[in-house]
Amino acid sequence: MRADGRAPDQLRHYAIEPGFIRTSLGSALITAGRTRVICTANVEPKAPSWLRSGGWVTAQYAMLPGATQPRGRRDSGGRGKEIQRLIGRSLRAGVDLSALVDVTRDETPISIMIDCDVIEADGGTRTASITGGYVALVLAVTALRRQGRLRRDPLGEPVSAVSVGLVETAGEVIPVLDLPYEEDSRAHADVNVVMQGADGLVEVQGTGERGSFSTAQLARMLELAGGGCDHLFALQSAAIQTAAATGGAA
Repeated sequence: MRADGRAPDQLRHYAIEPGFIRTSLGSALITAGRTRVICTANVEPKAPSWLRSGGWVTAQYAMLPGATQPRGRRDSGGRGKEIQRLIGRSLRAGVDLSALVDVTRDETPISIMIDCDVIEADGGTRTASITGGYVALVLAVTALRRQGRLRRDPLGEPVSAVSVGLVETAGEVIPVLDLPYEEDSRAHADVNVVMQGADGLVEVQGTGERGSFSTAQLARMLELAGGGCDHLFALQSAAIQTAAATGGAA
């Protein structure tokens, strides 16, 4: 049993509220335990100058100063830039970029920016940003299709992410799913897993914080991540359906 009472294979309590920011093309507030992230998706005025065909999806990530104690800084720094590159790469995996062109403007590229703003942090902010960011992206694409700007649906299999790690519990180091800060800060290994669909791996970021870990331990952590992402896929789907039913997709 872990410090918060969860089983090793149990996620924290998750909730996704779609349409959280009405001024954005797509948005969602994702809650993962005590971590909360506002994700918005909007079309950029200009696509990247180097883009020669299709569209683009990228991300920005920031943590509000009051999201942590002691107070953080508004400057995202190197860590924030690394996280936003991860979010962008992950979300692009779920999109056919060649279909992100505006048919109402002579097939000009459409560039979508996903902004992920952490308002409360207790571990797993980057994985929550990917999971919530995907919902915001879907709602933005839905709005673009409703506006008649896309010739075909660019969305593929859904993308979600979760953390796993090796944590000492009751004197034994075991693989666990979805680490809050209290576990993350003392983990023997910390792994972030991004998945697409039932068993597709988009990215695995893993570090042995206190030495190495075995391939068997990694296999078990990936198994835990797969179960967690399956639950998150269902949560994403429910949030997207709720938005469609309530008109919250725009």
